[in-house]
Amino acid sequence: MSVANASNDFATNTFAHATTLANASFRTVVLPNTDTLYSAALLDLSAGDVVVTMPERELGRFYVLPFYDLYGNNVCSIGTVTNSTAGKYLIQYQPSNAACDLIPDTNDGYAGTISLPTVYGAILLRIEVFNSSDVDHIVSTIQPHFTLTSLNTPSSGAPPLTSALLNDNLAADNAPLHLLQLLSRVASFNPAEEASDAERVATTLKTAGISVSSESYTQPPDVDLASAYNTALNLVQQVPLDPANLLPLGSSSPITWSTTLPSLSGDFHARYDIHPAYTVTQEFYANQTYMVEFRGGKPDVRGFWSLTVYAGDGFLVPNAGDRYSLGDRGSLTYPDGTPVYTGNGNRAGGDWNDSRGSTYTDVDVAAEWKSNWLPTPADGAEFMFILRFYGPTISLTDGTYQYPKITAVDANPPLPISE
Repeated sequence: MSVANASNDFATNTFAHATTLANASFRTVVLPNTDTLYSAALLDLSAGDVVVTMPERELGRFYVLPFYDLYGNNVCSIGTVTNSTAGKYLIQYQPSNAACDLIPDTNDGYAGTISLPTVYGAILLRIEVFNSSDVDHIVSTIQPHFTLTSLNTPSSGAPPLTSALLNDNLAADNAPLHLLQLLSRVASFNPAEEASDAERVATTLKTAGISVSSESYTQPPDVDLASAYNTALNLVQQVPLDPANLLPLGSSSPITWSTTLPSLSGDFHARYDIHPAYTVTQEFYANQTYMVEFRGGKPDVRGFWSLTVYAGDGFLVPNAGDRYSLGDRGSLTYPDGTPVYTGNGNRAGGDWNDSRGSTYTDVDVAAEWKSNWLPTPADGAEFMFILRFYGPTISLTDGTYQYPKITAVDANPPLPISE
């Protein structure tokens, strides 16, 4: 999916709709979903406000339309869980004053207002796909009705978001210097999200050689940028592992399941040591088969759920069958071959207390496991997997739900016996 136009500038304020599901060649997003279609847009509010149009939601279909500021903060989301009201939403620039007002305004006709604290931002729409034959319907019938329109409102005075702004005359072979030079160009029009923190951030940037008024970078004397850069990266990488930043979800030996605290998820406010990334805390070994046991029953979600395997680089694992995830719209079966789900997602009854999911390395999978297996990288390469819940209910976050048990087993183990 490309967001570049013929003049090599970025095509801002317009959606670039993906028309195929993510596979092993997909490199637009790290750790992609394999059961949603993506639509991406770069927001440029330098010339004024922008309006996003959200169509009527199809019954039973989940989608999420999140808005991000320049620094990766998810300042607002609309869609199935938060607000599924169809209509036009105003996106405006409010320096250091992020807001997500989803109450319709009868005076201006907008269904809500999203205030970005930075001039530049992004949208990453995700639409649930029921099965492979559903893709064409979404592409032709749903995606075209998500639109962006620029308004003729007062300009912010910021330069337009172009490839030249982001690339020209920046250090190409020095990552720390490149980052600081780029930040110098955009900092004055893209302040910290928290107004109360703006002065402290400006002082810190000035110490680092960035002047928010001159939009240029001057490296402080006697500063080793490479050393400072590595120190900062090491500090940030340790933050997600701090138990104080995690919400326990339950223990299923030998794994303790947890997620980032809601207060630190998506919108980081003044926590600059938090960054939008996934952290894997469980080590999985090469050339080993693992069995994932969902003994807590079907995950109770208002949207959908999936278990997806990734290679060590965060992208999907190449395999002959293009098989990347399992979930409520896949081929999961009970040991006797009965489908766990029928139709689209959570439309089937019954308990799921004895079904198993399994990941396999570079081996042939037995016929009885074909519906419940996921391939991991060949040749014993590093891998990870992520369990996602879209629209989780309280049972998945209050310790009530029994999270899956993951154990190492022999390749193609015997099917479990109902207990």
